[in-house]
Amino acid sequence: MTGVRTSVFAYVTESPEYRAILAVFAGTFFAELTPAEVTARLSEADTDLDEATVTARLEALRGWGNLEVSASVGQVGTVEDYYRRRNRYLITRVGQEVHDLVEGVLAQVDDVRDVSLGRLDQVRAGLEAVAALDPATAPPDRLAEAVRAVFDPHVAFSAEITQFFAAINQWQSRFDLDEDEFAFFSEVLVGYVGERLEALRRRARPLAALLETVLPRVPVIVERAADGLAARVAAAGLSSVRIRREPGASEADWENLASWFVSSLGRPSRVQTLERDAVDAVRTLTQNLTRLSRTGTAGASRRADYLRLALFFDRSAPSAIHELAAAAFGLSGARHLGGAGGDDTDPVDASVSWWDAPTAQVPISLRERGDATSRGRTSRVQDRSQERRHLLARRAEAEKRAAAARAELLETGAEGFTARLSEPALRELQRVLARAVADLGPAASSGTVVLDGVRCTVERAPGASVTVPTHAGALRVRDLTLTVEPAP
Repeated sequence: MTGVRTSVFAYVTESPEYRAILAVFAGTFFAELTPAEVTARLSEADTDLDEATVTARLEALRGWGNLEVSASVGQVGTVEDYYRRRNRYLITRVGQEVHDLVEGVLAQVDDVRDVSLGRLDQVRAGLEAVAALDPATAPPDRLAEAVRAVFDPHVAFSAEITQFFAAINQWQSRFDLDEDEFAFFSEVLVGYVGERLEALRRRARPLAALLETVLPRVPVIVERAADGLAARVAAAGLSSVRIRREPGASEADWENLASWFVSSLGRPSRVQTLERDAVDAVRTLTQNLTRLSRTGTAGASRRADYLRLALFFDRSAPSAIHELAAAAFGLSGARHLGGAGGDDTDPVDASVSWWDAPTAQVPISLRERGDATSRGRTSRVQDRSQERRHLLARRAEAEKRAAAARAELLETGAEGFTARLSEPALRELQRVLARAVADLGPAASSGTVVLDGVRCTVERAPGASVTVPTHAGALRVRDLTLTVEPAP
C-alpha cells in the first residue's frame, strides 16, 4: 500500500498528457470511460492523441494507482461487447485527491494568498458557544456542532497564515525584483503585514482567555461530543476500518488549538512566534528594498540587463556586432598601461610596446600549478611584545577602575544608599541587581547573587521602595528591599 500511495504522484513528472487524461476523469464523479471516450473528450479539450497512445497512458495510470479498471460489465450480447465493456476505466479515490492537490498547488503556487482574520471571529464565537454549554448535560449533537464551529475556521486560518508567512520568508531573499514587484513589496506588503499583525494581536488575546476557560472541560467535551461516522464505527467495534476523525475529537486537537493562542512559561504561543518571525522577515525584506532603491531596481541580478543586451545583438547588423561586444564587455585591443617590470628591472613606461617590454616574472607555482601559495622559507615572526604589554596595561587599568567602582558601591550600600553613586558604581549595581532579580523569579521570596566579591540580596516587601541617587538621576526599586554587602 505504501508503494501505491507514493507512485500516484509519478505522473506529475511525466508528460503533460497524463494530467489532461486525469482531468477528464476528475470531472466525471467516478464515471466509467473507455479509451475511445477518453480520446474524444481530449479532442474536445484541444488535446489530440490517438487511441493507442491514450490506452497506453491509461494503463500507466492504472499501474500507478490513479485509475482502476471497472469490474462491472453489465448485460452483454457478444464476446466483443464483453471485452469492450470490460476495458472501462474510472478514477480511484486516492487518484482524485492527488489530482485535486496537484492542480490546486500548480494553479496557486505563484499567487499571494490573503489572510482572513475574520475566521478568528468565528473561532471566538464558537468558543463562546462551547463555554455557554454544560458539557455534562448538553445534547451530544449540539456539542459536536459547537466543536466543529471552533475547529473548522481555525483549520482554514492556520493554513492561510502559515502559507502567507512562508511566502514572506521566501520573498526576503529576492534580489531580482522588477518594477512592479518592487512597488508591491515596498508600498503594499510591508504596511499590510504591519496591519495584519496588529489585528492578529488584538484578536488573539480574547481567544486565549476563552481557551483557558474551556480547556478544563475538554475531557468531558471530547467524551460526549462523539458524532459522525467515526463515532459509529467506534461504537460498532470495527477496529480494522480506518476513519478520519473530525478536528476537535481528541484532547490533542484542543492542545494544538491552545498552543496557537495561549502562552506558558518559557513557551510562547504560535501566534507570538509567527509575529516575531514575520517582523524579522519584513525587517530583512525592508533592508533589501533599501539596498535595491540605492542601486536601482534589479541592481543585484543582471538578468534583465543581459536579456536587453541579447536583444541588441539580435537586432544589430553583423558589421556592428563586434563594436557592440567591445562596448558591452570591454573587449577592445590590448593596451599597455605601464607598471613595474619586476624586482630587478626598471619600471616600464606606458608607451613601450608589449613586444618590446621585458618579460614579466611569473612565480613558478603560479606558472606551473596555477597556485599562488607561498613556498620556501617562512618569514621571521614579528615581535609582538610591545603590543602585549600595552594590552596587559589596559586590562590592569580596567580592573583597577572596576575594583574602585565595587568599593564605592559597597561603601554606599553600607550607608543605606544615601550618597550619590558615580556612573561606574551604578553600572556595577545594575549588574548585580539584575542577576539578583533574575534569581528572585516570579515565585520566590528572595534572590541572592555573589559576583566579584559583592553580595546582592533582594526580598519582596510590598509597599517598600529603595531610592539610589546618582549623578544622572535616581534609581528606584519598588516593592523590594535591597542589600549590598561584601561577599564572605
